[in-house]
Amino acid sequence: MAANQSRYLGVQPFKTSDRHLFFGRDEDIENLHDFITLEKLIVLFGKSGYGKSSLLSAGIVPKLTDPAQPEAFRFRPVEVRLGTFQAGQSFSPVETTLRVLQNVPTAADTGFLKNFTDGDPLWLHFKQRQTASDGQFVLIFDQFEEFFSYPTEQQEVFRRQLAELLYSDIPQSVRARLDELTDSERQKVVKPMNVKVVFAIRSDRLSFLDSMKDVLPAILHKRYELRPLTPAQASDAIVRPARAAGGHFSSPPFEYTAAGLAAILEALTSGTSNNQFPNNQSTNNHPGVEAFQLQILCEHIETLVRNGQVPDRDGNGLPDITPDELPEMSNLYENYYRRKLAELAPVQQRPAQLVLEDGLLAEDAATGEARRVSVDSRALIGQFTGIGLTDGLLADLEKTYLLRREMNTVGGFSFEISHDTLVAPIQKAKAERKIEETRERLVREQAEKERQLLEAQRQADEEKRRAAEAEQLKNEAVAARKLAEDEKRKAQKMMFLAIGLAGLASLATLGAGYMYDQSEKAKGQTEIALAKANNLIDAFYFYNDKFALAYQVKRIKIHSRRESMFIAQSKGIFLKSRRDFMFSGASFY
Repeated sequence: MAANQSRYLGVQPFKTSDRHLFFGRDEDIENLHDFITLEKLIVLFGKSGYGKSSLLSAGIVPKLTDPAQPEAFRFRPVEVRLGTFQAGQSFSPVETTLRVLQNVPTAADTGFLKNFTDGDPLWLHFKQRQTASDGQFVLIFDQFEEFFSYPTEQQEVFRRQLAELLYSDIPQSVRARLDELTDSERQKVVKPMNVKVVFAIRSDRLSFLDSMKDVLPAILHKRYELRPLTPAQASDAIVRPARAAGGHFSSPPFEYTAAGLAAILEALTSGTSNNQFPNNQSTNNHPGVEAFQLQILCEHIETLVRNGQVPDRDGNGLPDITPDELPEMSNLYENYYRRKLAELAPVQQRPAQLVLEDGLLAEDAATGEARRVSVDSRALIGQFTGIGLTDGLLADLEKTYLLRREMNTVGGFSFEISHDTLVAPIQKAKAERKIEETRERLVREQAEKERQLLEAQRQADEEKRRAAEAEQLKNEAVAARKLAEDEKRKAQKMMFLAIGLAGLASLATLGAGYMYDQSEKAKGQTEIALAKANNLIDAFYFYNDKFALAYQVKRIKIHSRRESMFIAQSKGIFLKSRRDFMFSGASFY
């Protein structure tokens, strides 16, 4: 027994090693075991969640191998799980069966059989193991609905070989060559084999078996239905694990009060339909109890006990479960799924959710129906390594029992959702996640559209500003051009005026220049006259002729005064002409 074992297994099916905790199915174990010993082929069917896998592993397998059973009732179980077909990965149903059979030792001196059989049929391999295993086998195919996901030709080969194994003591190809065998070999061949087959399948997939009726006609009427637990059976499954003693459990023993047990049964049966029990097996008008739901509910209660949240109310040393410890039942599976995800580290929760909902859940696009798939661990990690999936995370998921690991036919391990009953809540969670992802995407897209609109508005405002600036610049340019044209016209007028003034100034300048030249000549003559006067004065003094000198001086002064006035007038005219010319803006030169 495992250390720190839980008393209730939650979503994980019971294994053979858990048989000491498997309660409530004693009658079904006896009835199904008897049926198997009487028939070659049995179909075990029931609704998902009723506990078919647990009944086989923790009930039938221990019963088949019980040393206390008479030898005629002891069989060697060969448990085969085909898994959902994965193109390029899955072996055919026949190959998978033969790989499982390799764990069974072969008998000595049976090698000769290969030379007398056509191909490599199931019959040959079971015959080689007949003596070593006393020739009594029960092939158990759990979740047999997976078989119908395989290619049609592989299904056909399996049906033919299985029919030969069950109903042909000696294949025709071997029978035709019996004379070639030695006596010892002949005795081995003709010794009867006792091989039986159990198919476990969901009720809603039962019609799939019709495709096998041509070679396995018993498949239509050799059937055992597993029904939900009666209230009495459910009480057994609730109460007895809680009181089991042993230090290997993770929680101390505890008990249920009468009110607590009644409340649990009421909660577990409120969602199932009435009239599920023949011959009024239910009591107090209680409908049946799903074993899977019972285990989830009790696993939650055990967690409360383990955490010390349930007191010992009657003082007998055992915590007492009352109606107060019951969780919300309307979303029990969904809450279980979310609670188990929450047990993981925060960084693991999102990758785990994606692996469960996108990697291990297959949905039919046409019907929307979902089913779990089994995927090789290497392929799974390769698919989700980008989001942080590792071997460690798969191991942690296995510890939560949301996943279960099975050895596959390629020498590795495959992972799948631990139970069909989890498919619906996982699919629901996936749909909610997709809705939330869609909402977040729409929010992001809306935010992006708003950002683009704001950017477009900003650009439009910028373009508008630039257009306004351009219009202003245009107006300013027009005004400047008009001003320039006005100035040009003014300049042209001034130029024409200047030209006229320049012409006049030129004439005035020419006249003034002429007059100036004449004044200069007069000035020169005056200077000559003055020189003559000085000479005369010198002569006067020299000749002492005062009268003559005074007379000459008077004449010279009168003449000089006239010349000075003429020079002054000429300079005035010249300066006035020059000033007028400069005012006109024209260049004198």
